[in-house]
Amino acid sequence: MNYRNGFLAAAAVIGLSVAALPAHAHPGKGGGFPPPGGPGACMPGGHGGGMSMLEGLDLTKQQRKKIDTILREAHDQDHADDMRDESSKIHQQIQDILTTPGPVDKDKIATLQQQQATLRAQAEARHLEVASRIHDVLTADQLAQVKARQTKIHDLMEQLREVEHPAPPASDK
Repeated sequence: MNYRNGFLAAAAVIGLSVAALPAHAHPGKGGGFPPPGGPGACMPGGHGGGMSMLEGLDLTKQQRKKIDTILREAHDQDHADDMRDESSKIHQQIQDILTTPGPVDKDKIATLQQQQATLRAQAEARHLEVASRIHDVLTADQLAQVKARQTKIHDLMEQLREVEHPAPPASDK
């Protein structure tokens, strides 16, 4: 994966990070959250490990219960629709076309890519719906804490990018 795709993927994870919670959104308070690999981790795009933006927030028992319900509903919907399996099948079809001797059926690949794009758009819409529902559970202060954390992560990623890919030195001519 090249840098740009990796950065965009990381940015998507951060941007959608409110869409799910980790198993321990508030250590020590117990209750409500599903185990690792449970709801949230199984959402399309499966970035369960990167969805920890709400970790450390002081959520009330009622908030944890509401968020748990949101995540369980999303989890159940994801399993009912099975979009990941469909996406995997499409990916395999593309791989089959690209590894079969003879001319590549570019029209078939374009059709399959459009199907993948539709599935991604549906997954994105679901993530945003879940994020919106969780947003409505949080207080203004909690949202500010999430925003501050997202900003800090973004800034750190930018610093890392600058270290990994420094600007070329100005040449004297």
